[in-house]
Amino acid sequence: MSSHFFDGSSAKRYEITPEVWQEGISFSTERGDLAWRYEDLIRLWDYRPSDHLAFTHRKHQDSRLIIEEPELVKAIGQHAPDLLNRKKEGLRAARVAGVLAVGVITVVAAIYFLVPPITDTLARIVPWSFEVEERPELAALEKFLGKRCTAGRPNEILKSLTDQLLSVSDFPHPILIDVLDNKMSNAFALPGGRIVVMRGLIRNARSPNELSAVLAHEIGHVVNRDLTERWMRNSAIGAIATLLFGTGPTSLGDTLFQNSLSLSFSRSDEEAADRYSVHLLNQLDLDPSGGAAFFERLSRSGGLGETLPDYLNTHPESEGRADYFRERGTGTKQALSPADWLILKQICVKSS
Repeated sequence: MSSHFFDGSSAKRYEITPEVWQEGISFSTERGDLAWRYEDLIRLWDYRPSDHLAFTHRKHQDSRLIIEEPELVKAIGQHAPDLLNRKKEGLRAARVAGVLAVGVITVVAAIYFLVPPITDTLARIVPWSFEVEERPELAALEKFLGKRCTAGRPNEILKSLTDQLLSVSDFPHPILIDVLDNKMSNAFALPGGRIVVMRGLIRNARSPNELSAVLAHEIGHVVNRDLTERWMRNSAIGAIATLLFGTGPTSLGDTLFQNSLSLSFSRSDEEAADRYSVHLLNQLDLDPSGGAAFFERLSRSGGLGETLPDYLNTHPESEGRADYFRERGTGTKQALSPADWLILKQICVKSS
């Protein structure tokens, strides 16, 4: 009987003469000398014959160390009895896993509470020119989302409405708002103060104050520098996930870790943008019931966001958002006259 070793990178079997010492096992191969500490060994209990010892290393789990000499097996049992006792070895592994789990939970908790305020502070001091440089060209968006709606008078009305909102925002940089000929009822902010509104949102809105609430919400994302913050936040979370889960191919744990934190942080951005929207509406004395009606209708539509549990959804639950607009809004006026609202709804009609 003789002990042997497989390095895991080839099928070659290395015949070895191990030395058993108080801290671990050392041996030599033609590729060099190795010293494995007992605390790094994982016993392979299914190896046969059972009176031999088979180990792998925690950091090199493709390798195999087989100890066959009875005197060496006995010596290892004297120095590391847990490696010969399956029950104790299981408890040792459980302790190690428990310590690792506590460590990961501690790190995740620290990220959850520390990353948002840090990235929020950094995002607000990044020069505005940084975002402007990252602002996508409208032509690139038109290729995927539809052509810009260019009807003259409706665009003038939209600009006037936007200027009203911006006049009470105290935001020193220009914000561009364009409508694209797309049936989706959606709007979103992009880096550098560009806001895109889909034709479907205007067509489906039932009052100018619904549109005003959505525009004010997207302006809130721009003012709060959410695009820059989100980029910083995701970069930080990605770097930490790499440290926790390794630099290899993305694992399920890596993906869930990053997504769960990103989703949670995104909800706080949405809530802040809602607060900003209500603030602008109140400053202009605009009736908040438009915003409430929009989110109530979104809730009744039963979209994907409403079917997900709140903790898996990037947006707060729509019914709660409707309540927020209704409870916190103080205005009474409509943003546009009925005539101007009818004209604005024709913004993607070429004859306008």
